[in-house]
Amino acid sequence: MKLRTALTQYPFNTLCQLARDVGIDPGGSNKTILADALCRILPDPENVAKRLSSLSQEQRAMVQTLAAEGGELLEAEAVEKFANGFLPRLHAQLRDLTGLVFRDVHTLGDSDVLIGIPESLLKSIPIPDADQGRLLVILKPVSVGLLRAFADQIGLRPSDTRKPIVSNAIRDTLLDIKTLHAYLNTLSEDRRAILDLFLPANAITRSEVADKLGESAVRELEDMLWKMPIFYAPNRDLHAPNAAIYLASDLCATLSKIAQSQGGQLENSLETLLETSIAPAAIRENTAFLIQDLTTLLGIVTQRLPRRLKHGGISKTDLRDANKYCHIQDDPGYIEFLTLFAETTGLIKPHDTVWHTASDAGTQMGQIIDIRKACFDFWFHSERWNEWASDRTKATSARMQVLKNIRSEIVRSLRHCPTDTWMKYPSYYQFLTRLSEPFRHFAKDPSHTGTTADELLRRTITGALTYMGVVRVGNFPNFSTPLQQSKGAVFQITPAGYALLHDTHDDALTEQISLQNSDAKFVVQPNFEVLSPPDLPCAHYLRLCVLGDLKTQDVMACFHLSSDSIRRAFARGLSGDEIRSFLTQHSASGLPDMVDTLIAECDDKYGEIEILPAIGRVKTATRELLDELYAQPRIAQALDDRISPTIATLNNTANPESLIQILQQQGYLPHLSQK
Repeated sequence: MKLRTALTQYPFNTLCQLARDVGIDPGGSNKTILADALCRILPDPENVAKRLSSLSQEQRAMVQTLAAEGGELLEAEAVEKFANGFLPRLHAQLRDLTGLVFRDVHTLGDSDVLIGIPESLLKSIPIPDADQGRLLVILKPVSVGLLRAFADQIGLRPSDTRKPIVSNAIRDTLLDIKTLHAYLNTLSEDRRAILDLFLPANAITRSEVADKLGESAVRELEDMLWKMPIFYAPNRDLHAPNAAIYLASDLCATLSKIAQSQGGQLENSLETLLETSIAPAAIRENTAFLIQDLTTLLGIVTQRLPRRLKHGGISKTDLRDANKYCHIQDDPGYIEFLTLFAETTGLIKPHDTVWHTASDAGTQMGQIIDIRKACFDFWFHSERWNEWASDRTKATSARMQVLKNIRSEIVRSLRHCPTDTWMKYPSYYQFLTRLSEPFRHFAKDPSHTGTTADELLRRTITGALTYMGVVRVGNFPNFSTPLQQSKGAVFQITPAGYALLHDTHDDALTEQISLQNSDAKFVVQPNFEVLSPPDLPCAHYLRLCVLGDLKTQDVMACFHLSSDSIRRAFARGLSGDEIRSFLTQHSASGLPDMVDTLIAECDDKYGEIEILPAIGRVKTATRELLDELYAQPRIAQALDDRISPTIATLNNTANPESLIQILQQQGYLPHLSQK
């Protein structure tokens, strides 16, 4: 606040009286002349001291308090601080302090009036030692750009970005214990340790920081001095090498209160960092579905024999179709994770260009504990499961090594966490940052990865750790927001997760999972549907995937038998008697006549048309059947010459698989020979 600007806001009569009080004869002077004369007289230190001595104790305290706050307060705050909320009382106090404390309606406008002491007077007002170096005094000379950047750093988004407004918002935030505590939790361990050094003496030097915390902390301190306007150096340049650095006194007092509540330090012990929560209303847990969904995937592979991609894996189209039957349908990464695990552990194997289910897959799936531990080991060591990118695109070997190191740190931290306790994700992030040096280093500088530590951690918790049933998450949508906005995100380590993290052979690994029952039977219905219970042996489930088409997968799996599905079973080498025997032996309802008739009809018709792509021939059981094929244009265009009553040559442009589809659409059951 400038003295001349403040004086011009007074009426002429007030200026005349103020002039008389300081020994100036206002006679014949105009407002401008009086203002010039007062600007020369009022700032004189002797005049300021004389004016202060003439004030009552209450008035002097008001002036000194205002000076300690940098010489300016918003009127709304001054009313509460000096007049108990009564504006007329404040105005009366200001009249008694005319020429010393002014009411400025021009700088911010009528809506945000400033109460202040001009700078030329302010430097002559003594401030008690206890009130030296308060936040507003430190913030006053700081550029508005740095203030705005610092406001953003502490989580403020003020709609009014004028300097006095931003300064007051910063002060209010940092002097509030709750919001200051939240800000401290966002700082690195080194920065909190540096602030701890200020609490006993309120002043430190760079050499003291180096001796107690090391050179890395000195570099952190330098960065804090440039970016955090909460420090000062009395009568010296703050950035001078040997300067004693002070922390804002009112901020230091608030920090001391927080430290006292935590046993004397700002740096919490690891045990107190984790914040717990009540059980959330919405919980995502996959423990009961992992084995079921993996079995479903094996069934889809058994049924469809999907094509193997050049570098391994299954096409996106086939994965989307399989994902429709899984518990987690809104995350395409889930079915990809199961596929990579099945491929890596040999549950599915490539034959030529297609995938087949391993012959012992049914037996392996019965060993639930071994499967779950193998799944955890796969995630822990795999370089094929990439959490750097949301689409899991292939990463370099160097980046994957970094990722495996971070997985190791996450597992180590989870071993320190309580089981069956809901933990707030932001507090776990701080816990992991404190516990793990590699993760802390990555969190400080993620630039070489393109992914923040927060994003990677959220992706890991809601991804593989949830897929495997290591954790269950609450308020799942909150995990899609960044750290500062994910306060509602919580998670809990499951009993099975504890067993996996600590590598124990625990019965908890089979809890909530339907164990295979060798006596379990399915139900074959007259409408050609087969209902499979969850405890059906995996080998029987996989056989049903050959005989029928999976329609729904819930508590019971539902398959539909058709001529196409029976033909597929024949193509896999099963006979009609073998199909009939399997359904009869393992059905709780026997074999309905309708189903038996379907099998018999397919058995009679299957192989009447045999396609031999290796020699480019089509062979039929009778002359009449080949005549019938030539009579159908869509089929005839794939055929060339008839070289015998029952054999025709294939057109050079004909695709055997397309021809099979056309024949099936016409009601035939062709056989594709591999001879």
